[in-house]
Amino acid sequence: MNNTEISILQNEIDKFDLFKSTSLLEKVNKRNSHQHCMLCGTQSTFGLKLDFYNDQEGVVWAKAKGSIHQQGYQGILHGGFIAALLDAGMCHAIFNQGVEAVTGDINIRYLAEIPLTADIIIRGKINSSYLTLYKVEADIYVEQQLMAKSTARFMKR
Repeated sequence: MNNTEISILQNEIDKFDLFKSTSLLEKVNKRNSHQHCMLCGTQSTFGLKLDFYNDQEGVVWAKAKGSIHQQGYQGILHGGFIAALLDAGMCHAIFNQGVEAVTGDINIRYLAEIPLTADIIIRGKINSSYLTLYKVEADIYVEQQLMAKSTARFMKR
């Protein structure tokens, strides 16, 4: 993302009544071990190449948009793709701490269909950590409406 795109993401975050981020967004460092990730990898041919940004309060944010390649039923995003976006949000909350971890389990609630070409905001946050276990959460929003949410446990690599 360039500075204009970061400003757009910051403006989207600022629209939420629930989350008042007074800190400037900073890009979460990409991990060398993650370069071919289908969502955030820079080397993935067909990937989204998502960038995540932290608000310096432990929360990470990203903006995404689906395409026909992530369609489930006509005109809506596939549930598996939504799960992957949520997983990426949680993973990047952990990356933001300088740690690499893998998903141990994940619980997802799909609250509404997400239109195929909607502008999506992903929010990820660590709730707790103990030794090698991280409990995290992620949400997906479209126009400030919560569309899907998840909790998971990640294990340090």
